[in-house]
Amino acid sequence: MAQDDDKLVTYAVLGFGAGLYIFLKGFRQFRNYLLIADTPEIPIRSVPMGFVEIHGKAEGEKTIPSPISHTPCFLYKVVIERWETQSGNRSARWVHHRTDVDGPGFYLTDATGKVRIDPHGAELDLPQTARCAAGEGPSAVTGVAATGQELLQYVSQADARWAGSWIERGLKFAGPLGASGKERQRQALTEAFQHTPGTPEFLQGMITMMAPKMKQQLESMGPQSDPGHEQARQTMIEAFQHPPGSPEFLESARRAEQLAGEPGSTHALDMLTRALGAAPGTTAGLFGAASGRYRFTEYCVVPGGLYDISGTCVENPHPQDLNDRNLIVKGANEKVFLISHKTEKQLESGLRRRAVLMIFGGAALSVVCLAILLAKFGLL
Repeated sequence: MAQDDDKLVTYAVLGFGAGLYIFLKGFRQFRNYLLIADTPEIPIRSVPMGFVEIHGKAEGEKTIPSPISHTPCFLYKVVIERWETQSGNRSARWVHHRTDVDGPGFYLTDATGKVRIDPHGAELDLPQTARCAAGEGPSAVTGVAATGQELLQYVSQADARWAGSWIERGLKFAGPLGASGKERQRQALTEAFQHTPGTPEFLQGMITMMAPKMKQQLESMGPQSDPGHEQARQTMIEAFQHPPGSPEFLESARRAEQLAGEPGSTHALDMLTRALGAAPGTTAGLFGAASGRYRFTEYCVVPGGLYDISGTCVENPHPQDLNDRNLIVKGANEKVFLISHKTEKQLESGLRRRAVLMIFGGAALSVVCLAILLAKFGLL
């Protein structure tokens, strides 16, 4: 009986805290609604610096295939859930595992012009493109373009991307270092971790950073007694005279691997050259398949799709031409950045409804839990 009372108090305390958090977040959501409702939608050609709301068609030079449905897109969001069993298999449920967002970015165009969109940090309100589950076996039918094996490998890739983003944030937080050599290494690491660990871009950044020390170590080894090993050492030193990932580097590295190993054998150097030579943006099969059962829900920004975007307009640091001078991003001061497939009226109505539900729902939960606590301690 005492244990049940303790559990009730614990749940009431947690519920009160959660209700208060939802209540306060609801007011923030209502503020966002007021900001968007008070910001008129304007033609892209007329966007000023600062917070803006625009509507148009997604266009761009480069698309990537989404991980679940393989839909060509400029941006995807995948919500990954994990099947979790508790209390000796007596209860099981889907729990959130990871939300993975990636894409090359895109332009939004209307009859008056175009503007570049950097979707990093945006809240995405997009239509669902696919939903499936995997984990009952690599060959299980998924109902989407990706196989069960690909989906489980994608979970590992999403985990690596998440870990890499935290490492990148930590490196940025460390700030400029006093020693010039250490600062160069910090900047090189930061640039490398802007890519998913395991991709050719990431490996190229890491090898570029380590190339001087690796070359120095090869040179300090001195001539090898085995002629094949010595020729491989000289060939690898020659490889480091070219940028990692370049055709010349890959060719020299492959020749060094062949000279150093037995024909047909697999070596770490061979795996590295295959990974560096893989298609940009892929993981070259370096990630193993995750274990467990997972469910995936995918959302995409697709070419030709119509979107309403509320964000901060800044100067584009890398314009391609005179008509590419502006960039829509998440602002440093105004944090609202929303990409939605809904019309302006639908968007505002949804934001208002969600804010009201959060305010009243959070307040109700807090009041009920507070009443339980007061009654439990004899104060009501």
